[in-house]
Amino acid sequence: MQQIKRELGPEAIIIQSRKVRKKGLIGFFTPPKVEITAAVDLASSHSKQDEFGAAAEMRWQNELGELKQMVQQMFALQQKQTLVDQGPYFPYWQHLVMQGVEEKLAQTMLAEIENEYGNGETLKDEVMKLLLQKKIQQKLLTEKLPASARILVFTGPTGVGKTTTLAKLAAHLALYQKKKVGMITIDTYRIGAVEQLRTYADITGMPIEVAMTPKDMTRALKSLADQDIILVDTAGRSAKNSLQVMELSSFLAQLPQAEIFLVLSATTKTSDLYLIVDKFRQTGYNRLIFTKLDETSNYGAILNAISFTGSPAAYLTTGQSVPDDIEEADAEKIAELILKG
Repeated sequence: MQQIKRELGPEAIIIQSRKVRKKGLIGFFTPPKVEITAAVDLASSHSKQDEFGAAAEMRWQNELGELKQMVQQMFALQQKQTLVDQGPYFPYWQHLVMQGVEEKLAQTMLAEIENEYGNGETLKDEVMKLLLQKKIQQKLLTEKLPASARILVFTGPTGVGKTTTLAKLAAHLALYQKKKVGMITIDTYRIGAVEQLRTYADITGMPIEVAMTPKDMTRALKSLADQDIILVDTAGRSAKNSLQVMELSSFLAQLPQAEIFLVLSATTKTSDLYLIVDKFRQTGYNRLIFTKLDETSNYGAILNAISFTGSPAAYLTTGQSVPDDIEEADAEKIAELILKG
């Protein structure tokens, strides 16, 4: 009542109050709400017309209209975004959230299944699991590397395993696809980064170039002109440091028609993941690689990142072994990991 009088004035009265709960899938996890209908007592306000004036009455009526519109919008939003408290689909939602899938995304997928297949009836568990796996697969964009791809760039934050991932893919392309592979590193910031990549190059016999400045990129590309594929290693950058990410972009501007991978760790929590993929957009990445699948049992971050960016996953890494622990991203496998945990 205090809130109503603050919003509508001292003459406001409660007309009706009732509990509201949306039936079916809509409303999913929220408890019943109390809907209050309030209005200004116009008879009383007219009696005090001289005191408050016509302007005050108009203000109250406008505020009443705005409050009514706000309540309607809130209920409409609630109906779209929530499902019935502890309803039949709650265990599936709970499992998805425990796997790291964002709550709203989990709700959206369950709502889509209900709308497409529910017909007002609760689906059997085995049917629901099959439909949920199919729905997750639809959300998981994956794409193989184009046959025409020649320059592959690996970007991303620190500590996600970019250099090791590059070495795995380089060895995989050389050993299994018989490609002539060259490497360029611009990671001159991290101690031992160049030496690490030189070690891989020495073992495999692949040529390697170091680019200290964006202009060095042109020289490095010319030096590796006879290679089928060129892989470019970049320094890890903090997503919070926009200047560092911008500096990286100046190097990438020298690489025409490059396939740019954003390398992400599957162990990264969703809030940090969203910050990373947003800040690295200026690098122009068009594919994702997820590393460290062997270090987690929660795989929802993969689905979150793909859904948020709209970029397909190209590769997954599952360990430290070079070149074995890398594979092309497969939507069916990722969906199974998310469902089974």
